[in-house]
Amino acid sequence: MMKPLFALLTVCCLSTAQAHMPWIYVSDDAYPRLYFGESLAERDYHVPDAIAAAEVWQDGIDAPAKRLMMEGIEEEGYTGLEGEDRIEPRGVVRTKVVYGNYHGSLLTYYAQHFPSENPEAWPAKTGLGEGIEASLRLVDGKLLVTVSLDEQPLTGVKASLSNEKGSGGAAAETSDEGVAVFEAASLVDGLNGVMVMHVNPKTGQHNGEPYKAATSILTATFNYDSEVANKVSSLPPVPEAVASFGAAVSDGWLYVYSGHIGQAHDHSRDNLSKHFRRLRLDGSGEWEELPMGRPLQGLPLVAHGGQLYRVGGMDARNASGEEEDMHSVDEFAVFNPQKMAWSDLPSLPGPRSSHNAVVIGDMLYVVGGWALSGDSDGNWQSGALAFDLSRPESTWQALPEPPFKRRALAVGHAGGKLVTLCGMTDENDLSKQVFFYDPEEGSWAEGPEFPGKAFHGFGLAAWNLDGTLYAGGMEGVLYRLSDDMAEWRKVSDFATRRFFHQLLPDGKGALLAVAGASPDVGRTASVERLAVNATAEPVEATGQTSEETDDSSDAESESQSVAVES
Repeated sequence: MMKPLFALLTVCCLSTAQAHMPWIYVSDDAYPRLYFGESLAERDYHVPDAIAAAEVWQDGIDAPAKRLMMEGIEEEGYTGLEGEDRIEPRGVVRTKVVYGNYHGSLLTYYAQHFPSENPEAWPAKTGLGEGIEASLRLVDGKLLVTVSLDEQPLTGVKASLSNEKGSGGAAAETSDEGVAVFEAASLVDGLNGVMVMHVNPKTGQHNGEPYKAATSILTATFNYDSEVANKVSSLPPVPEAVASFGAAVSDGWLYVYSGHIGQAHDHSRDNLSKHFRRLRLDGSGEWEELPMGRPLQGLPLVAHGGQLYRVGGMDARNASGEEEDMHSVDEFAVFNPQKMAWSDLPSLPGPRSSHNAVVIGDMLYVVGGWALSGDSDGNWQSGALAFDLSRPESTWQALPEPPFKRRALAVGHAGGKLVTLCGMTDENDLSKQVFFYDPEEGSWAEGPEFPGKAFHGFGLAAWNLDGTLYAGGMEGVLYRLSDDMAEWRKVSDFATRRFFHQLLPDGKGALLAVAGASPDVGRTASVERLAVNATAEPVEATGQTSEETDDSSDAESESQSVAVES
């Protein structure tokens, strides 16, 4: 850790209460801006030559750092620089400016901006690796600002919090780990900023002029949306970022079983989670480790009668970097939380993964998937199955043949009917089709197609909450099926777009979106809460098919290479 060394103000002649400094933000129409002012609210001060020559970069975007070309502008209420091109609200925008010898101190400015309103999208590393940097996290109603100097924790320095409205404000001192803690209640919806100054009484010369101290000033600005933040921080995140896992809610607990971790498209035993965990839905306590079975991905976990059932899944037998050796399994097992033990049940008729399952009454239904064996392309599973959970001695029953073959699909129920949603076809197209299965009639019928583009249904999740079916995924929109089961209505937006996640009840009338992969932030561990709205508006289908929009390639681009075998 690095302790601050402070020079006397008679040496550095700086007062942060009156000093001007660079601030970065992004305009409403997505152009990055850099200005020089005493505060976030003052944006019309003249721009010194050193600031006008600043190089501005965008980092933390799963790509090489990108320099943003800036030009000077002057308009009512604003004088400063503006980017020539719009940017995506991702990563961090940053600059470093060596201002020069100022009253005997070498003055260097560092400015950062985190453009996303989603705290989960704020990167942990900002890309510069030298000077003063900050990373931001929002945890349990607190803003944690980690400050480093040359990649070492900067301890015992004052961090000042302010906002563009000029209201409130707060100050905190960094801990031994370099962390300053602020209450989220101190934040305002809109642009907020943290300022840190560090003075080191080292001597030297700059452009031939001697200096008696080196002063560094950091401004780190960020957009904040309390509604988005409340969704993201609803429950402690899963201890590891994971996708394509099994999850269920039972008796006040959230359970998460195994899944895919590590690098996208790297399928190996090293990238299968070795954990089975649970967390209290009220947020009290920590994630608990439970007895683990075989590490798997692409499996459903369902709850019934206070017990947890896992069905099939995919086992990778190769090490990371070796030729993939993936095998679907036929395992069917039950976990008893009272005994903290797994028991085997009658195996599936054949291996199956990338399928899905739901319980209606006492019946467990399994639909879709494929069977992988070594380096094969996979044997698509066309049949659907049922198992009576009230009779553990019973056997699997085959349902009438579905009129489709799908994997990476969602499965739910509505109006007493089994509902299958979207997924990938056996011709590697992505589908928006929805089908109903009537257990009483023993027949399949097509329902209203799912809104959005076809690739938004890849790795979709669905859940029936209090008699209404909800579904959402990569598009970042939560939809519900109308009471007459004839149309889909938009309910709300996700804070983090995700797929290969799970939708589950929070026990308080809302839904939880658990972990998964995201086109915005990559693999995620977050658990966000989604309120439901019974007055949602109907959504018209686009009428586009996967063939018409080439959604297979779009999905690959949209997912930022985080797609997984579900």
